[in-house]
Order: sequence, then structure tokens, then C-alpha cells
Amino acid sequence: MKISNQIIGTGLTCKVQIVQIQDKNYAIKIYKDNYSLKLINKEINILKQLNHTNIIKIIDSNIEKKYIITQLLNDMDLFDIIAKDQKPFLLKSIKYFSQRLSCVIQYLHNIGVVHRDIKLENILIDEDFDLKLCDFGFAEKMDQNFVQKCQGTLGYLAPELQTIGLINVQDLPKADVYSLGVCIFILAFAHPPFKADLKSCPFWNLIQQRQWKSYWALVDKQNKFNQDFYSFMEGMLEQDPQNRFTIEEVVHHPFLIGEWKEEFKSEIRVRLRQQ
Repeated sequence: MKISNQIIGTGLTCKVQIVQIQDKNYAIKIYKDNYSLKLINKEINILKQLNHTNIIKIIDSNIEKKYIITQLLNDMDLFDIIAKDQKPFLLKSIKYFSQRLSCVIQYLHNIGVVHRDIKLENILIDEDFDLKLCDFGFAEKMDQNFVQKCQGTLGYLAPELQTIGLINVQDLPKADVYSLGVCIFILAFAHPPFKADLKSCPFWNLIQQRQWKSYWALVDKQNKFNQDFYSFMEGMLEQDPQNRFTIEEVVHHPFLIGEWKEEFKSEIRVRLRQQ
């Protein structure tokens, strides 16, 4: 095993480099010395449980040496791609992304796993220009009772998780749905659904008060989208988790009807070429 000096990703708890094993390149996620062995072991066990075409695959790991080896993918994530040119994705690409990622999340929930950090930065593009969900560092198995609320990434974090305390694991799937809604919104408009400073954000206030007609009048001034899209987003960005869509309601929503895989791949190819 030969680890390259090239760093292809960094985070609060780790760095990602290229590693060569038997003439083939992979990604190696190396954790900081003070990072918990228990948390690394949890992430490894979850990754080993997963088998889905749109989820990154674990290749090898070593708990004592604090690393996980996975497939090596394009070093551009979806956030990088959209941030580069600040342009929304095309409607058909938005539909395909929504279809695939909602099916991935449904798969996770069906096998008793919640991701807890769904965001564009954790969605990579593979060699076939398709999606791969990665980074299961915050993921939890749903075979326990309570976990800490405030884990994930601000901006994508569901309202019920934005305070300190414990939450029942059975309530976490709705938080993944909320984060998915934020991702889809950013692809559609090339900006988040609300500003970081929530207290002074008029968009956030309208969402909280469910004044969706006023909200869409401000956000979608060109009337790019129809009522199917609006109801799709409203169901995922609902502030009350009891009234928020389940992942099954997302998967079966009328907005997602159709087959748009090739259109998505075509747009990704063009965008990567322009980077």
C-alpha cells in the first residue's frame, strides 16, 4: 500500500488522500489522532452493511491505524460543480437527482440506517457520471434509543436538530428528508432556501409560517416550476417533523415521474468539462 502526498479532501476529523494498492488507486480517509476509535468502528460497520449502486463502497479499513479505504471517485462533489458556475441544474436533471437520492435514502432507512449528513458536499460523481453518496461519519443505526441532536451540517440541518439534547433515533429519518429537500432546492435555484442568519431571514420566516405562496413569489419570480415541484419542496422543508414527508412520500411524489438518467449524465459531463 502506497499513500500519495496529494490531499483530495479535508474535514474537521480527517483528510482524504489517494492510495495505491496493487497498481490500482483508491481513496483513503485518515482520521486525526484524537478521533474516537468507537466512532470509526461504527462508521466501518455501517459501510460494510451497505450495498447500493449509488453509495460509495468500502474496500478496506484499519481501526487501530484509523483509516478507511473506499472507491476513488471524481474529486468534484455536487457542491463544487454548482458553486463553480452558480447556475441551476436543468429540470430533468433535478428530477433524476431527486429520484436517485430519495431511493438511496429509502434504502438506508429500510435497512435501519440514517445518514444524518445529507448534503451536496457528500454526493460525488463516479466514472459513469452517476451519483455516489459518501461520508457516513455521522450515520446511526436505528437499533438504539437516543442520540445527540445537533450533528450534521448547518444549512442542511432539520429544525428539530438545531438545539442541544437527545432525540429518539426513530425520529431521525424525517431529518434526512429535510436535508434532501435543501439539496434539491440548491440544485433548482443555485442558492439555499434561506440565509445562514435565520433570525433576520425573510425566507426562513415565510417557511416557518407556511406562507408558501408568498415564499415562491419571492424565490421563483420567473415561474420556472409548477405546483408539483412546489408541493414536493414544501413537504420536505416542512418545519414540523410530524407533518413532514416520509421518504416513501418523497419517492412516490408526482414530481418524480419519468426517466431522466441520460439527461442528468449529459449535464454532468458538460459541467465537468467546463470546470
